[in-house]
Amino acid sequence: MNEIIYTEDELKGLSDKEILALLAESWGFEDGKIELWGELPALGESIYGFIEHPYSTRNDERLYYPLKRLERGICKIYVAPQDATRLGSKSKSRFVRFEVELSPESERIKHKNPFRLSVKRGTGENLRSLPKEMPQDILVNPNLNSERNQFISKSIYDFYYEKAMGDMDKEIKQRKGEIEAQIVEKESELLQLNENGIAELKQTEEQRDVVKNLLYKLNAQKEELEIINEKLSQDKQLRLNEIKSLTRRFDQIEAEMNNKIQRLKSYVADKAQFLKTFEFVDEDDIDLFLNQSKPLIERVNGLSFNEHLNGDFQKAVSYIHAHLVDMEYMYPRHIVENYLTLLRTKDLIILAGDSGSGKTNLVKSFAKAVGGKSIIIPVKPNWTSSEDLLGYYNPLEKKYLATPFLEALIEAQQNPEIPYFICLDEMNLARVEYYFADFLSLLETRDDEPEISLYAESESAHVLSELKAVVDIIQSTKDKYSEHRVVNFIELLKDEQLNSQLRLAFGFSDKDSLIKYHSEIRRMLSAVMTMPSSIKMPANVHIIGAINIDETTHYLSPKILDRAHIMRFESPLLSDWNEILEEVVDYGFDDVSKPLIFDIQSLGYRANYPKFDPKDPFCELFISLNKEFFHKLGIEFGMRTIRQGLNYLNLLKDVNDDDEIAVNNFLLHKVLPKFTFDGNKQIGAQTKLELVERVFVERLKQLLPNHETYSDIFSSVHTLENVVSDAKANDGIVNFWS
Repeated sequence: MNEIIYTEDELKGLSDKEILALLAESWGFEDGKIELWGELPALGESIYGFIEHPYSTRNDERLYYPLKRLERGICKIYVAPQDATRLGSKSKSRFVRFEVELSPESERIKHKNPFRLSVKRGTGENLRSLPKEMPQDILVNPNLNSERNQFISKSIYDFYYEKAMGDMDKEIKQRKGEIEAQIVEKESELLQLNENGIAELKQTEEQRDVVKNLLYKLNAQKEELEIINEKLSQDKQLRLNEIKSLTRRFDQIEAEMNNKIQRLKSYVADKAQFLKTFEFVDEDDIDLFLNQSKPLIERVNGLSFNEHLNGDFQKAVSYIHAHLVDMEYMYPRHIVENYLTLLRTKDLIILAGDSGSGKTNLVKSFAKAVGGKSIIIPVKPNWTSSEDLLGYYNPLEKKYLATPFLEALIEAQQNPEIPYFICLDEMNLARVEYYFADFLSLLETRDDEPEISLYAESESAHVLSELKAVVDIIQSTKDKYSEHRVVNFIELLKDEQLNSQLRLAFGFSDKDSLIKYHSEIRRMLSAVMTMPSSIKMPANVHIIGAINIDETTHYLSPKILDRAHIMRFESPLLSDWNEILEEVVDYGFDDVSKPLIFDIQSLGYRANYPKFDPKDPFCELFISLNKEFFHKLGIEFGMRTIRQGLNYLNLLKDVNDDDEIAVNNFLLHKVLPKFTFDGNKQIGAQTKLELVERVFVERLKQLLPNHETYSDIFSSVHTLENVVSDAKANDGIVNFWS
């Protein structure tokens, strides 16, 4: 490997291609393609990671950046969120093989390292086998543990297992040999003493005891070694038995996965032609039930976020903004930044504003801009439970009565590569906590896809039982209906013998209608086949609410506000259109007619919120504000809200690294909407309203020194001043929504 070490001055002025070529030459990659392997530590709550201790795939040699300032220093390689999630683990280290590319120039400048690398998107894969000669620093890594075999490939697990067993056997043999050597040595000493005059030794009782004690200790050590050896052998066998037991249990669980619905699928597949012939089921229902139907929507053509914009969210905002303006939707850039970031949180977003301010238009136009689909669900004033949102199972008709909202979820599930934006329009016409609370609780599941249970799976077993009974009776006369070329159920019932058999089997009298019974089975079967007993919340779905605040609507309860982000709107007529057009021109895009296509994870995925760290500046700030103001004002403000804020802050940095903007937006989303209380109540020597007006407003002005540059409706300071002004005109009643 070339040992040339470069200085930063020597690399100035070189292109990225030239810098990468120098690095490849230094690391011994003659063809310029740099392929490495290394360890990806446990991610924890982070959505990205860093490869530590990279090694060359050519010779398994440890690699370091050939930079004078970093000579033999730590060499880390950045892993983007989509690759980190695919390759890594929250709690375990993983070994990964990958190609590299130079990190963005801003990152290399920031870290003063022209050679700084990132994992090339999509090239990473978990290491299938380790080198025959493992590097010493891998073997002594304290992060390795015995549970690694559950997460890495079998070859790597076997490698460590065999090595551990070998080391254990080697240690046992070594200890046994040492003790046996001591025994031989002492026996030799005794023989020597015997040759020199054992008779004299026997005369000294004390010396004899010493010899006995020595022999006793040596024999005890030998027995101890044998016990240890036996225990290690038993432990080894126990571990092998545990592995076999787990393997058998896994096979058993996998076999048990064939539940009632799957047995019904198997039966329908086997009897498909029969069921269609005798009109028990339609061909479309069979195709849908057996997962043979094609996606309902074709993915539109457009620019790729990863390929054309290199996964750069700032460029993505610029392109989407320009695309919206091209479609004559005049939103300021900061709305696109904020909305995209909120979508990526996968939390509930509530758009609040006057009628005609562009709330549902944002949902529709943004969906088109990213090649997705928007579905607007009007909320009715009479919605009082989750059944109004998701539907319910009707035991009389033996079918599930779905709602447009549930149908939208199922459609999204059938088109997993297309982003869906489901908007509950005027969601506060009814009390949100009545019809939406259960569903909102499901959305709180962050580390897995929440599952929505619709009805009991046993219903499918009932349908299968009745269907099989009818089919068996009909098939028992197969020769007859084949001979007479019977092609449908009506013709079949003309056969008196079969008609009598069916009536006898089901206890029907002459007054009962077999045609009606046939219709009931057909309806029941169609209901089970077209509506699953449960569905998982599709990863490609974003839930948005749109609300107006007037005398006909309900306020949002603290439970809803605690779990949602409130994004306020103003009429597009109040925006500075010339400023928007100038922004778009500065982006420099030649053609913005096509939508920007994201992969589903780039538009947000469900992950646990960042951990609460009391020393984090954002946490410290809002802990302080809570003690000084929120708690005294009776505003519910908990740790989850701060963790939501940390998540929003981290995601907003991808489009805007201004922390002041992030704090301003967080106050508007999560804090000020909770300002509904009687400002006349005393807090010490002052009222709540006086505390807000005299202290809190001034604190925000110090916290946000650039607040005057924000437009009024998107400034937390201006919004709070308006709340105070309205409260004074309303007998001291503070209400953010008035």
